[in-house]
Amino acid sequence: MSKLNSITLSNLRKFGAGVEIELSPGATIVLAPNGTGKTTLFEAIEFGLTGRIARLHDDIKHVIRDDEEFAQVSLNFADFTATSKITAAGNVSQEGDLTTLFPGIPENDLPFLLRLTHLLDQRENEWIVKADEKDAGSQLAKLPIGREGSRVGATLPSVRRSLTEQKNREQQGLIDLEKELGEWNRLIQERDIAAAGAIGALRPQEHLAKAISEAAVQTQSLDQIPPGLLSEPVNQDTLALAQSALLDILRIKVERVQALIVGLAEADGLVESFSAVRSRLDALNTQLASANETLDSHSKIRTENATLLQEHQTNIQLAQQELVSVGQALERLVNEAGARQQVDHRNQALTEVATAVRNAEEQCAALQEKHERNLQIRNQHTQLDNQFQSLDQTEKQLREGQRLVIEWEATEERLNENRKESDLLEEVLAHLGAELAEKRAAQEACKAAEDAARVHYQALSSSADAIRQAVASIAEHLPPEQESCPLCLHPHGAAELQDRVAKALQAINPSLTSADQRLKAALEALAASDAEVATALEAVGDCQAKLAALDDIRQVLEREIVQFRIDPILASDSVPLAKESLRVQLDGISSSRKSLINRRAGLEPLVAQEVFEQALHAYEIAVAALDQARVQHSEALTRLDQAVATLSALTTGTPIGRTLEELTVQKNQLDDRITELNGKVNTVQSALDAQQSQLLELRSAVRTIEEAIRYAQSQLASLRASWQGLGLVGDPLAEAAQARASTLRSTLVDLERNLRLLENLGVEISAWAKLNESQLAQRLIDAQRLDRSEESFFAYLNDRIAFATGQLADLTKLSDAMDALDAFLKKEIGNVQKHVSKVVPRWQALLKRVVRETRFHEASLKFFTHYNKERAEVSVPLGNKSAPVPDVASEAQLTDLQLTFLLSMAMSHQWSPWKALLLDDPTQHHDLVHASAVFDVLRDYIVDHGFQVVIATHDALQARYFLRKLQNDGIDAKIWTLVPTEHGVTADEGHWKQRIR
Repeated sequence: MSKLNSITLSNLRKFGAGVEIELSPGATIVLAPNGTGKTTLFEAIEFGLTGRIARLHDDIKHVIRDDEEFAQVSLNFADFTATSKITAAGNVSQEGDLTTLFPGIPENDLPFLLRLTHLLDQRENEWIVKADEKDAGSQLAKLPIGREGSRVGATLPSVRRSLTEQKNREQQGLIDLEKELGEWNRLIQERDIAAAGAIGALRPQEHLAKAISEAAVQTQSLDQIPPGLLSEPVNQDTLALAQSALLDILRIKVERVQALIVGLAEADGLVESFSAVRSRLDALNTQLASANETLDSHSKIRTENATLLQEHQTNIQLAQQELVSVGQALERLVNEAGARQQVDHRNQALTEVATAVRNAEEQCAALQEKHERNLQIRNQHTQLDNQFQSLDQTEKQLREGQRLVIEWEATEERLNENRKESDLLEEVLAHLGAELAEKRAAQEACKAAEDAARVHYQALSSSADAIRQAVASIAEHLPPEQESCPLCLHPHGAAELQDRVAKALQAINPSLTSADQRLKAALEALAASDAEVATALEAVGDCQAKLAALDDIRQVLEREIVQFRIDPILASDSVPLAKESLRVQLDGISSSRKSLINRRAGLEPLVAQEVFEQALHAYEIAVAALDQARVQHSEALTRLDQAVATLSALTTGTPIGRTLEELTVQKNQLDDRITELNGKVNTVQSALDAQQSQLLELRSAVRTIEEAIRYAQSQLASLRASWQGLGLVGDPLAEAAQARASTLRSTLVDLERNLRLLENLGVEISAWAKLNESQLAQRLIDAQRLDRSEESFFAYLNDRIAFATGQLADLTKLSDAMDALDAFLKKEIGNVQKHVSKVVPRWQALLKRVVRETRFHEASLKFFTHYNKERAEVSVPLGNKSAPVPDVASEAQLTDLQLTFLLSMAMSHQWSPWKALLLDDPTQHHDLVHASAVFDVLRDYIVDHGFQVVIATHDALQARYFLRKLQNDGIDAKIWTLVPTEHGVTADEGHWKQRIR
């Protein structure tokens, strides 16, 4: 498994020359403020791996630091080094073989694959969880598991389209060939038919044209034929057109003459009907003249009666006007008398109400003075009571303050004791830490001794085994009769030699025994040292726990003291100041109480509650009575003003010169006159109604006669039109009809004779046409076959059709194969998409560990194909439906979704042996609590799955927390700080010492 050992940057954005950052195989934390170069570090890794920076597209020369000629990045892996360099001219060069790191991966797919499984950058809009369906689908399609299928699937539509176009062209070519063969057969058939129809002797075309002209002259139709058709020289087309035109003209004339002859059979009926209608019209005109005279006589009489009725109605209106004037005068006299009487009554009522108002005002003033005096005495006593109560409340608070001062003193004493105890524990902790360090040093020495003893023992054991094996081999191959030793060649004799070899096999090297004893002693010493270290660690832990408990108690005591200092009653910085302040305030309260007692002694006695309420009740009753009297006085004054105004209005104007009795007599006379005139009007109106009925009857009779006259006139006009439609003029007469019928019969005979002549001429013209068609068809046939015979050209066409049919069949088979391949690819791509979507359970499990919002625990990835393009959609449940993640998630939640998706993809689709996570400030929107959940997941990926993590952050607290968490778990971790200098940004390795545990 590959690991990135270090990165060397030169002149990249703000970085200086030769900035080297050594990476840990576990985790490397890059700490830097925003704008220092965290993102540049990850862009440098991308540039070193791909030779490009996706954020800058094609123009990446702006990545070079100001006033520098080039920028360079070197990535030092365990087995190779990858270097990418860009010059100011924009030329990019790469060194190093990356095939072992990215086996079988096209270079163009690397930026997308890195962002799927390795790199979390700051380009939020291109994250899978935030990108649109098209971009997200194209990124997932670049995974090795389905890349080739996706590419073939993307290319196949164009191949199928090209194949379909070629197939359509071949099919159209076959259709054209079949049309050409059909056209050839048609020409052959037309030539044979035309040759058969042109048999026999034909007159010259000039004679035929002359015959057509003579027929046109005889039938008076020459001017109806298009001019120039019969002019010399004539040809077959003009002859056929002239003969057809004249034939149509003669047929129309024959039909028209026949229709006229048939219509003349009705001429006798038209003559009789015309005579009868004319007689009826004369009688109706006589009746209309008589009815008009009677109507004029009745109209004159009615007009006279209407004039008389108008005179009577005018007299009635004049009498009614005079009656109204008399009535108004009577009403005015009556109203004036009533108004004067009303004014007298209102004056008397106003005088009575004014007297009542004066009496009520006097009584109310006396009661008001008494009540206000009682109220003043009562308010003075109440004010003193409130002041006494306020002094009691203040004294109570000050007594409570004295109690708080006592608690404050006790808290101060406990705080001092706590600080002394903490100082003692810190000294003990330092002593225990020193002892722990000594014991750990002793433990390391024991480990080193144990390792040395084990190595020494293993070396001696290996040597002894080798010697024993050699002796065994010698003993196995030693001949029984041999007397000399094969090593030293000393002659021991056969029996002695065998005995010595046997003893050598059984002997144990004393050095090996000694080494074994030393190893056991070292193991025992190491076990004892481990026990001592564990005991020391436990003692340190107990001491730290006690110290932490004291710290908590001290913080509680300090908070209590702060509360004492800011207490509104005490309001002092120390206990003595608080005591002095409380004493001064209590003395002031005593003096204030004495002053209030002296003031109360000088006041009038307090009025009893019952007496006070009786006086108040009497005063309220007097006020109510005064208000009622004033309202009554106002109402009486208003009524008087209204009565005076009414009387003034009635007396204004011209005085009436007549008395009430005179006006009454005149009113009765006018009523009698109006009654008489109404009787006359009714009589005249009855006569007018009767005359109106007679006029209506007469007018109806006149309208009936006029309608009969109009109907008879329309009948005459219709009969004249029918007569003129038969080609006759004037009014219908029997003699004119007989003469017209004779003329039409002779005309019909001439037209039918010329029609038969034209039909015969048409047969001869058709024969000429057949002859021309035969010659034309032969010319067309010769133009198509060229130098081939008719039989060979027919065979040539059939051969081309057979070849085109075979070509089309081959293309059809190939098209069917492509369709089958397309269906198979769609099925396989669907399987790949299902496989990619299997990352969702792992993703959801990680989301449950990182994101608190439960709706995101059910985030889903939908990977599908639409119009042969990969699409991917990330959504979360929202009520009863789903919503895109960017519409719901916050910035922190979006980052968590993308990070957990990247972690899931890194586990499910390991396309590179380099298992790494390059994370550009993934917790920038998190507080420490939320960030710790992310750090827990990253720690598991390092420990359980062997990932190398490079993480950048601007938060020093988060960086130290993550580093401490990793070191506590025994994970190799480093922290680097990016530092701006005059010569560019540099990197300093941080040294963070763990607190003694």
